Order: sequence, then structure tokens, then C-alpha cells
Amino acid sequence: MLRKIAIVCAVVLGMGLVGGAGLYLSRTQSEARESVIRAFDDRGRLAAGVVGDTLLASDPKTREWAAAAFASDGDALSGALAAGLDASVPWLAVLRADGTLLGASPAGARERAAALRSDTGFRRAVETGTIAFGDLVTVDGVAWVHAFQPYAAGSGTRVLVLPQRATSMNILLGSALNVAGARSYVIDGAGHVVVASDSTVLGATLPDAAIAAAVGRSNRGTVGHHQFAADAVAASNWRTVLVTSHSALLAPYDRTARSAWLMFAGFAAAVLLMMVIGAGMVVSTSRVAHARLHDQLTGLPSRALFLQSTEAAISQWRRRDGVSSAAGGQVAALFLDLDGFKPVNDTYGHATGDALLKAVAQRLVAATRPEDLVSRFGGDEFLVLCRGLQGEDDAFAVADRIKNYLSEPFEVLGRTVRIGVSIGIATLGGDADQAEALIQNADTALYQAKNNGRGRIERFTPASS
Repeated sequence: MLRKIAIVCAVVLGMGLVGGAGLYLSRTQSEARESVIRAFDDRGRLAAGVVGDTLLASDPKTREWAAAAFASDGDALSGALAAGLDASVPWLAVLRADGTLLGASPAGARERAAALRSDTGFRRAVETGTIAFGDLVTVDGVAWVHAFQPYAAGSGTRVLVLPQRATSMNILLGSALNVAGARSYVIDGAGHVVVASDSTVLGATLPDAAIAAAVGRSNRGTVGHHQFAADAVAASNWRTVLVTSHSALLAPYDRTARSAWLMFAGFAAAVLLMMVIGAGMVVSTSRVAHARLHDQLTGLPSRALFLQSTEAAISQWRRRDGVSSAAGGQVAALFLDLDGFKPVNDTYGHATGDALLKAVAQRLVAATRPEDLVSRFGGDEFLVLCRGLQGEDDAFAVADRIKNYLSEPFEVLGRTVRIGVSIGIATLGGDADQAEALIQNADTALYQAKNNGRGRIERFTPASS
């Protein structure tokens, strides 16, 4: 029983060790994976910050230039606007904070400039007091972005409108996206690409329609096998969008995770192997102990185990201060010798003799009480330890029942055979206060029973010796 408990405890401990290590590794790997994704999200925020800072960096100089050059009104303002044109700036316009057009150059740009009062960039510039950029527009196949620079003039706040080619913005802001280390875009409020790190056409939508739809719903997430991060850009209604494949993003994590799980698998296999070896050793030891203490043929306790059990019963009897019928603690030994076994063995062979001994062992167990111990002493001799007897008559009753059980014919390997039994009984008391002495007395009583004609039951008395 103790060995079984030890095996169970070892298995539970091993499973707990492996399970705990696996749980810890799983949690650690999950945290590492989340850390990689958080780092990707941080790169997205960094890219958005760099782009926003780049846009805002032009505010002081542009404001100073606007305040110095475009503070006049009427023809003077129109002349100043015309003087500010060059190859990169095809037209200029100035609006009041309420959207009223004050001037535009060339004159053909007036209608276009007047319509910009509803642009989100214009409203943002008025509200924040700093430079702002509107959504991308396409004119005659060319993509443009309008910059709105607020500045102070004598009559109040004005807003200078500077159209910028999208290609120029792509060059300016493309380097800012390099910090992201992923496929990167800047999109306007309508989802059009303003800046792209790949060959995406400016003014088009994101090349992956699923990601474009996801960006419209959320700033972070997974689409198929890709991870994306979208962040707002200062001074505009724009957002940076970073896109990368899971295989590229998680490659360092996956390599580490695979190594970690391979190490865990080796650890688990080693623990399992140790558990199997340990359990095998315990089982092997248990089998050896069982074989040492049990008869290999019948499976009954051997003489050694019978002696151990008898000594234990005697110790218990001594604690009760000897024989007491009231306590029901008397101990007796029955020594049995089969009558007629040798002729059966000699006539039909050892196989039949062995089968007969097995059948006898089964009947002996059936004939005795649950608290009795049946043992094979050797050959065709058996011992029965009777515990908890009220008196010697109880031992005789057990012996008589055994005699009746064994007198019935046996069916062995297709043959019907009959045998008998002689039984000697000895109880504790007098000089029989040791297991060996008790067995010796029972053997003496058996000798007397065989001398008196076999098939008899005899009690040990001092006169028997």
C-alpha cells in the first residue's frame, strides 16, 4: 500500500512539476509575444510623432514670412502674392479667419481658393493657431496637399494657403517613416495615400482593401496574417499606417519560442522517463518482495510472511495480557498435511499435482474466515493462522470446516481426484509464546493425527510432545 501511495505521489509531483513549468513557459511566451506587438505599436506612435513634428517645424518661418509679406490689402496684397509665386508654388491665397477670400494669385485661383473655407485643414489652422494641412486633392491628374498657415495682420488673423505637390510631401515625410521599419503610409481623412514607403500611387487608397477597411474601424489589430497600427498625425486629419506580416514581426519571438518549447519538451520527457524508471523500480521491488513473501505456485503467503503475521498476532495478544475469551483475542495455528496427494502426483504427473495444489489453496481460502491467514508451508503442507478466536473450540471448528471442504472431490485437468487432510492445532499459552514454538506445537499435533490413522484433527497437549 505504501508503495502505491509513493508511486501516486511521485506521479502527481512529476505532473505538477511539468504542468507548472509548462504554465510558466506559456505565460512567459505569451508576455513575450505581447511585448513584440507593443513594440510594433510604439513604432507606429513614433512614426506619427515624427511626421507631425516635421509638419509643425515649418510653422515659425512660414508664419514670419506670411506676416511680413501678406499683411497688406487690395492690389498691394495681390502684388505680394504674385511675387511669392515660383515653379514649386503655382498659386497663393489669403483668407480671413471667417473664410472670406482677401486675395489670390493668379486670378484664376480665386474660385478654387474660396472653396477652401470648408476644408478641414483651414478649420484646424483657425482653431489651433498653427499650421495645418488638408486632405489630398487631385487637379488635372496631379495630387496636391494644401498647407494653411495662420498669421496675425493688422485687421486680425489671416490664413495663407500654400498648395504643395504630394510628391514633394512624399519626399519630405518619407524619411520620417523610415523609423517605423515596416511598410508605412500616411493617409488623409478620406483614406487617400499622401505618403507611401512602397510604390503605392499617391492619392489612391491603401493597397490592401481589408486593411483599409480595418483602419477605418480601429487603430490597432490583425487582418489575416498581417498586423497594423494607425496613429493620428499632428497638424492634420491624417494618420500614419504601419503594416507588417506576422512572420516578419514575430520571427525573433518564434525562434526563441521554438527553442524554449523544445527545451521544455526535453525536460518533460526527462521527467516522464524518470517517473517511468522510478515506477518500474518500485513495481519491480514490489514484485520481488511479493515473490519473496508468497508462494509462486498457489499465490498464498509463504512461510516467512506467515511467521511475520504470527509474531504480529502474538504481540497483539500479549498487549491484551494473554488469552481472554471476553476479548476474543486467542491465536491458534493449524498445520495441515494432505492425505493421498503423493499417489495423485505420482500417477498423473506434476502438472496435475500442481493444479491440485492450486485448487486446494482456493478451497482453504474459501473454508477459512476473513481474519484467518492461509499459507503454503511447502510440498503438500499448509498452515492456517487463526486470530480473534473466543477459545480452542473455534479453532477446531475452522479445522473441521477445512476437513469437510477438502474431502469433496476435485476436478483437475479433466480428472476427478479425491484426497484427505490431517490437521494439528496449537494455541498460544504455556511455553508456546513465540511463532516458531506455536508452529512446532501444531506440527507435533499433526504428527499425532497422522499416527492415529490420518484424516484426523488433533489438538496439541503437553502429553503430545
